[in-house]
Amino acid sequence: MSAAKDGEARVRDLEAIQEIMNLEADYCYAADAQDPDAYARVFAQDGVLDVGPFGGRIAGKEAIREFCRTAFPATVGFMMHCLHNPRITVSGDKAKARFYWQAAVTWKATNEAVWQAGSYDDEFVRTNEGWKIKEKGISFFYATPYDKGWVKQQFLGT
Repeated sequence: MSAAKDGEARVRDLEAIQEIMNLEADYCYAADAQDPDAYARVFAQDGVLDVGPFGGRIAGKEAIREFCRTAFPATVGFMMHCLHNPRITVSGDKAKARFYWQAAVTWKATNEAVWQAGSYDDEFVRTNEGWKIKEKGISFFYATPYDKGWVKQQFLGT
């Protein structure tokens, strides 16, 4: 591979990484706004959302839209995500990434402030509409009442 082509490939990968970081931010903004259309828009048509104990695996853009439309308003009054430590690997038209996330949340059931944190382990695919989430895996490190913290009560209801 020539040096110029090698440089072009590096630039393409860097552009892909930036687009994926923006896509992850769009995911967080859509979740925080509880906007089902914006939430579904970041996923590939056959995308998968794995929310673990909060709904399992949800497959397909329409099912993901419905999850956002019903699950968030039923459980969350307020939510603000922050992303940390992105690690993105691009391989042609596919990519993998891990992000840490943290969110300040108002839990509707108890009307209390809650801290949540975990990781997103995601797969992406480049489509005609740009990069999309192919599969989003959500892990939880803690979901704890604000006044107790993760040391006293790592998960709600425990």
